[in-house]
Amino acid sequence: MTEHAAFTMDRRTALKTALGGGTLALAGCLADGASDDDFRIGAPWDVGSDPLEGGHALRRMGVTEALVAVDYDAEPEPGLATDWERVDDTRWEFSLREGVTFHDGTALTADAVVTSLERTVDAEAFAGVPIDVVEAVDDSTVGVETESPFAPLPAHLSRHEAVVLGPGSFDDGELTEPIATGPFVADSIDPGSQLRVVRNDDYYGETPAFESVRYEVVEDDQTRRMRLENGELEMARILPQEAVDSLEATDGIDVYTPEIPRIRFLTFDTQSEPFDDRRVRQAVTHAVDREALTDSVLEGVDDPAIAPISPEMTDWADPDLEESLFDPDRARDLLEEAGWTMAADDEIRRRDGEMLSIEIVTFDARSLPLIAEVLQGQLADVGVDLEITVLEYGTMLDTVSQGDFDAYLTSWGTLWYPDPDRLADMFHSEGDLYHGYENETVDALLEEARELDDREQRRDRYHEVQSIVLEDAPIAVLTSYTNVVATASTVSGYEPHPTEITYGLERIDLESS
Repeated sequence: MTEHAAFTMDRRTALKTALGGGTLALAGCLADGASDDDFRIGAPWDVGSDPLEGGHALRRMGVTEALVAVDYDAEPEPGLATDWERVDDTRWEFSLREGVTFHDGTALTADAVVTSLERTVDAEAFAGVPIDVVEAVDDSTVGVETESPFAPLPAHLSRHEAVVLGPGSFDDGELTEPIATGPFVADSIDPGSQLRVVRNDDYYGETPAFESVRYEVVEDDQTRRMRLENGELEMARILPQEAVDSLEATDGIDVYTPEIPRIRFLTFDTQSEPFDDRRVRQAVTHAVDREALTDSVLEGVDDPAIAPISPEMTDWADPDLEESLFDPDRARDLLEEAGWTMAADDEIRRRDGEMLSIEIVTFDARSLPLIAEVLQGQLADVGVDLEITVLEYGTMLDTVSQGDFDAYLTSWGTLWYPDPDRLADMFHSEGDLYHGYENETVDALLEEARELDDREQRRDRYHEVQSIVLEDAPIAVLTSYTNVVATASTVSGYEPHPTEITYGLERIDLESS
């Protein structure tokens, strides 16, 4: 890789704007950061200045980088660290890439990495990662000690929250601007509106073709599509599955539909009626015709799914799970066994005079409300009354975190970081999903898998976890997930990343139209 002279962002020295206080102008630009020459991306997700607080767009836009990157097979690969070694059960050492400078011209050193990672380790997002000490072994080596053996450490250090920020990013310990090492430099950040980045001509790696890129927050699906078709965007992301056919028939537009490691699923409150009874959870799982669901509202773009990890994407998935769970007669039998019966002239089951009426909470993205409506009809066929409540995403999380739900319908990336330790987030009794599920065997398997070096031994344990939770049904996996991304046909070099961690802007160009 070519080494470049240091790049000095001397115009930033006048910046004293606190993060979160409106537009953050980073390089002397106008507040709106607009330029007719920008490559323009429209997506529904907000932008933030802090990687610990919603700053994922910074990573995807090529501003920030981490010690560990993620390759296009969803496996860890060298990032700012060229390699790493597990020295013993609880100690790792990461060798830093040479010739790397931050956007303000200061050198990437072990001390700078330690300062940045210590902030990450102290954050709530890393509460479940048992890092004890981060230290500089020498100028180009970072040591990490964990409290217990922790095999997925490199994968966790690839996360958005673990990106490395330079010392100039902070003033008295407070983050004032994200000065990082990526192929693009943050130029202006307007939360709720846009992020504009400019090319880092002194990047150690491949220099981008674009001088500037603007990410625009466009929440409405149809508005993103319309702006692409009108030439107001060069890329529109997270478009609805039902738009694929018409987009593919539109001149001047290319459509990408990669399946990614993400699922849509129901999460049950296993601590309260009616879903404290495993039979009722299983009944819902068997009542759902996933193929009919994907063929209807999802236009056959996504596939039915029953497990959190797809065997078509990685060997971390259990290949021996049955392919289909749809069995409405079995669902009716399970409900009968659980005491929910239905008279011949009734449409809804009852137990002790109480109707089997449940509420599903969801949010308006990734076609979830449409899926909820299909579930409403399919569950009615087995005597379950379903009410749907659509909330803002943050409100939904607040609601379910307080245990005020029967079930909620959501979507998760199951290799959000490239390791099946993500299953611990989903199914460990101290994990991140709000379901109240506790299984000592599952906890033990997940904890053992974290400690082991051998991939096959780890895989065996994760396969067993997937088999157990399919039977226990704390969640009901419904579909796989296909990212629908459309670009102007003049865009070349775009390759969708399976974990959505980057847009790969440094490899994209525009052909002459």
